[in-house]
Amino acid sequence: MKQFLMLISALMLLAACTSEGSNENKKDQEESSEGATTLTIKSAKLTEREQSLVDQIGIDYKTFFTIDGELAEDETLVRSIFVYQDGDGGKEQLTSYNGMGEEEYDKALHSFQLHLEDDVAFFTMGSPDGFAKGSTELPKDLQGYIFDNFDGEVTFKKGETVYLSYLKGSSENQMSSGNLGDYKTLPDSVKDAEYAVVAQLSIKDDMEE
Repeated sequence: MKQFLMLISALMLLAACTSEGSNENKKDQEESSEGATTLTIKSAKLTEREQSLVDQIGIDYKTFFTIDGELAEDETLVRSIFVYQDGDGGKEQLTSYNGMGEEEYDKALHSFQLHLEDDVAFFTMGSPDGFAKGSTELPKDLQGYIFDNFDGEVTFKKGETVYLSYLKGSSENQMSSGNLGDYKTLPDSVKDAEYAVVAQLSIKDDMEE
């Protein structure tokens, strides 16, 4: 648990110290033909010092990404963690809201971390504004894990979901991986997994549950 608290402190320091450009690559921030706003997610490249700090924390699985674009007046960015077990359709374990009403993102650094410790999965969703954290129990018979990390660029709008990364566990010696592809479709192998933790983003109306 002490290591997990160290992670949170380090993430806040990273978010406060990281600034990547200001006015480049604006083409993906334009509105669609229907007038809906879009956000562009891109995998982040940490500096050598930032990477060293992250490595010293010793977190098992992590994803860093930047966000560009601007939300409409009635929209909010929703960050969620879902856990899937044996094809149950997924259960939401953590939800946090970032930016409400004309929020503008300019290469804003965000992150997802997952640390496994004593049959418990600790997860954190970080942003320049702070972090949201939670945990869930791991099945005791899991023998191995596969982690698929966000590594690319994708633009999305309200009504679409971006799947940032997932951790899949199994009690068997072998299991197949499912590539995230366009990052907007969760592979069936993850949905039907014996156990999987999924980090995702979506845009919703301010008052939408």
